Amino acid sequence: MATDPTTQHGTPIAGWVLRADRAVFDVAAMIEEFGQVFRHPVAAGERAEQLAPGQPCFLYVTDTSRVVGIGAVGEVVAPVLVAPVDLDDPDGPQQHYAEVELLPIEKAIPLTKLRDHPVLGGSEIVTGTDLPNPLALDRDEVRAIESFEFAFVEPTEEQAARLEEVLGEEDTGLIFQVVGAARSLGVLDDGADDELLAVVTVTDEGAFELGRFEQLADALDLVRLHAADLELEDPVAAPDHGLPDADPVAVMLVEDGTLGLYRVGPDAFDLYEPDEAGDYSAVARFPSVVDAITGILESVEEVDDDEG
Repeated sequence: MATDPTTQHGTPIAGWVLRADRAVFDVAAMIEEFGQVFRHPVAAGERAEQLAPGQPCFLYVTDTSRVVGIGAVGEVVAPVLVAPVDLDDPDGPQQHYAEVELLPIEKAIPLTKLRDHPVLGGSEIVTGTDLPNPLALDRDEVRAIESFEFAFVEPTEEQAARLEEVLGEEDTGLIFQVVGAARSLGVLDDGADDELLAVVTVTDEGAFELGRFEQLADALDLVRLHAADLELEDPVAAPDHGLPDADPVAVMLVEDGTLGLYRVGPDAFDLYEPDEAGDYSAVARFPSVVDAITGILESVEEVDDDEG
């Protein structure tokens, strides 16, 4: 059975840090225009491929004209994006990008506090100054950062509208993903001229397309078929509130945010959805991942019938 992603030293990875270098990528300009960081360049390699929706992510600002430290908090929202450096030269050099949603916080968590922290002082934020993005965090380090008190700076309506316009123009990306121990299944809009949704399976050997469909319901139906024999990771504990302390088995992008499916028992899969405040709670339980996909599929079909 496959294990959780680890660093080269064998440490399990529970979250990520993106080090913002103004000389490489101006996140301040992105935040000014859109109210958040939604994309950031990362180095090609194993770590980039380990980025997955739902993983905690933090922005570490190195600009000395500001407070050096963690300046934005959020999560990974999609697998790494690979795009041409020059959009007018699609066959030219390519750049990997982390697809994230990182909201700035009112007061950055300064480097001095990170360096002096008993857990974070040994993290890659402090010790990995020569490492390329993304930097990795273990579970204790993620919890340590989340234990600091901070308040988010929410995007203005104008910033949110600009972001929606930009992302709407792209109209590509992962819509649904099921993650197994050795392979995953996904539905994505890859921006192809045929305007069809692609169903793909991803293993250590690469990504392979299983089919293309006009309707999301048809794409999910194929994912459900292939998920029947998907080997899953062990269950995790269900918390009293909030999300389980683990990666989701499945995620789906919806209008109001991201749905997350967590395996909380051998035959128990809880579906979590966000409320208006951005807090997550379990809204349904299914006996298997196939039953969960069936439930999601029925919801999608009901929406299609209503719109029809």
